[in-house]
Amino acid sequence: MEALSLLTSLDMKSLVLLFWFTTLLEIPRYTIGTLVVPTVMLWPRRRSPLDPSLTLSVVLVGHNEEKPLRACVESLAEQTFASQRGRMQVVVVDDGSTDRMSEIARRLQHEGKVHQALRLEQRGGKSAGVNLALSVCSGDIIVISDIDTTLDRNAFSELLSYFSDPRVGAVSGNLGVRNGSVSLLTRFQAIEYAIGLSLGRCIADALGTLSVISGAFGAFRRAAIESVGRQDVEVGEDADLTMKLRRAGWRLRFAPEAHALTDVPETVSGFIAQRLRWDRGLITVWARKFRGAVDPRQSAFRIADAMTVLDVIFFQVLLAMAFPVYLVWLGYYFGGFAAKIVGATLIVYGALDLLAFIAAAAIGISTPIGLILYLPLYTVLQVSLVRTVRLIAIAQELIFRSSYRDPYVPRKVMSQVEMV
Repeated sequence: MEALSLLTSLDMKSLVLLFWFTTLLEIPRYTIGTLVVPTVMLWPRRRSPLDPSLTLSVVLVGHNEEKPLRACVESLAEQTFASQRGRMQVVVVDDGSTDRMSEIARRLQHEGKVHQALRLEQRGGKSAGVNLALSVCSGDIIVISDIDTTLDRNAFSELLSYFSDPRVGAVSGNLGVRNGSVSLLTRFQAIEYAIGLSLGRCIADALGTLSVISGAFGAFRRAAIESVGRQDVEVGEDADLTMKLRRAGWRLRFAPEAHALTDVPETVSGFIAQRLRWDRGLITVWARKFRGAVDPRQSAFRIADAMTVLDVIFFQVLLAMAFPVYLVWLGYYFGGFAAKIVGATLIVYGALDLLAFIAAAAIGISTPIGLILYLPLYTVLQVSLVRTVRLIAIAQELIFRSSYRDPYVPRKVMSQVEMV
């Protein structure tokens, strides 16, 4: 109540001076979204009919995924694309599994449900598995999906409709959370996927600054992915491939109608490990590998590429680093009164998150109304846990280059990259 009273007692100038971090650095991001969302709602999406000549290959790469593999492969037959056209190649790659995944893949191949069952005798990471699969793919369009991703029956048809434009090189599907009701942590992630990922990608798609084609569910024109040398070995291989395609001049799209569900971490330790891996990629991909995209002296310079890189670096890296500076500033100048200011800041963030939640629902993104009760939890965890983990990941990567020791990519594989 004291924090709310503080907010209502201040004039605009005092609000800006006291809450400079939020008003000058955070609110502009929400303002851009507020301006873009009505445009997305009012501007009709061009629905192009599927090109009847397009063929499709589905790539499934996994490590020790014997349990979900059969259900995943059999569910592909339920796709409307498969039932209407039938030209769908399924390629499964066992990435050095120690369970029965390879045996099940071969059995599915014998049953005619898998066209190619490949195996890496030693684990090489997802990039190695995808690149191996690409060597046998025959489709014009390559869908790369995680084995534990559940697809809406129209998902492939929705993705492929965007490829009627020959300039489109890749399309990201719309991922939601399947296990969102398990715990408070998974409910938090369900909200995050809806307003942080789906709404964020919808806005980025409208602005032409889409930065990631999801590695869990995305479609790629085979000519595009081959033109950039397939996937590189990276912890954030999906962001890396996306930026390679962007730099090569291909258009990138987000398909909000192509729905899929994935499982998110259910434990705090699993969540932190995942986010440390994701956030290290902010440095390895955006601040190191593609920092040249913001250099206007380069012949390949494009404003959209520069905006994409600057958006990621500013809103995800610099803001994470600036927030603790703001907290120290508050403590230094206001002492014990700083706690009330932080409380008032959380109220502002909560209002902005509610606005984003409503915007996501307004443009058709799946946002179960019951999740609105957990928005205060979402706000608190975003400001505290997520920003802290991101700050740690950034420091680890800048100082220790920790991504080169992340178990997501086998050490022997990443060590070769580190020497290059």
